Amino acid sequence: MPTFPNTGSNALTGVVGLPLVSVAFPGEHWSDRRASGAILPGEAVVPGAIDGKGVMRKAVASDVATQLAIALRTVDVPDSNTGPTSLGPNQVKNTVIADGEYVHAYYSGVFHTTLVAPDNSYQFGDLIGWDANGARPAGIDGEGSWAKNAAADIDSIYEVQEWRPLNAAGTEGILTVRSLRGQF
Repeated sequence: MPTFPNTGSNALTGVVGLPLVSVAFPGEHWSDRRASGAILPGEAVVPGAIDGKGVMRKAVASDVATQLAIALRTVDVPDSNTGPTSLGPNQVKNTVIADGEYVHAYYSGVFHTTLVAPDNSYQFGDLIGWDANGARPAGIDGEGSWAKNAAADIDSIYEVQEWRPLNAAGTEGILTVRSLRGQF
């Protein structure tokens, strides 16, 4: 079997600074609910209600797979700061969705995510779920990550299409996943 080069002359050595999630193929998605609490793009979210209004909140271990979505920002507003502390496009994309902001919830599709549990054994066809307390790659604060079903609290949401390891240990990289649900 042929081997394919994975790096060029400017190889990445980790996932910090890359988008936590990007859409490769959109499926069913909605942006009509606000965040209940802070949500990091790429995290698993589920619907809820506050005072009869629909909201999205970060998923916990006891949530069910049928309601699970992956969160993205609705709008990536460029940073107006022109100084040395200005945010680049990937940093803007990774900015936390604050409590009360609208959430773009994707229920199905194909995604590239770096918010995955450190593991060097991801393979095509592995089933992926959300581990609410899962470890994150170095440099990404908080807890909760996409992981193989053996570690996941909410199983069988996605199927691995490709794993592109970026660090020397092969435990951090870009995981391309396809939802197991129908597209609409």
